[in-house]
Amino acid sequence: MSQPQRPSQLPIPPAAAAPASAPLPGDLARRRALFSLLLGLVALPASWLLFSQLERLWPEIVRMEGVAFMAAATLLGGAMAIGPLAAAIGFLLAIWFGVDSVYRPRRAASPLLDRVIVAAGLLVWFAPALAALGMVGQALTSGRIHFVRPPRDYFLATDPIAFWQGVGFWLIMGGLFGFLAWRYWRGKLLAANPD
Repeated sequence: MSQPQRPSQLPIPPAAAAPASAPLPGDLARRRALFSLLLGLVALPASWLLFSQLERLWPEIVRMEGVAFMAAATLLGGAMAIGPLAAAIGFLLAIWFGVDSVYRPRRAASPLLDRVIVAAGLLVWFAPALAALGMVGQALTSGRIHFVRPPRDYFLATDPIAFWQGVGFWLIMGGLFGFLAWRYWRGKLLAANPD
């Protein structure tokens, strides 16, 4: 008569082996980043091609009548709206998921690619703050600060109060953008490099 097997001697069913082959969260995030990057890389040249051929396409669409004109004009307008938006969102999601993949468990390590992704993420997150500081630097060197809406130029020589208010505005905006970017990156950077 055979003895019953102890739990440690029982054969492992195939269903129990499945979680070991399941992708880790970092691998899933890296795949999403790659898909988003490919979306951006396809949408950007397609949008550029569409806008560069607009002078040739629009006269052809204007010759149409009725439902054909409505369909072609709607399709062209939709493609012109969605193409650049898809490119921008694709690149931003690629950075977002790429950064997420660096700080999650993955099956294979890629330290060089991780550094490139983190550097690109830092650049994108801190770009608004750097742009605001660039506006301040340009205003201080030229003695003029420009606002687009409403279109105004304030000169240090003729209107110093408005000039310094404009500089202060850009300093506040740069500080706000930098603070928001730092709030996102603080946990990641300090956890990666504990002191």
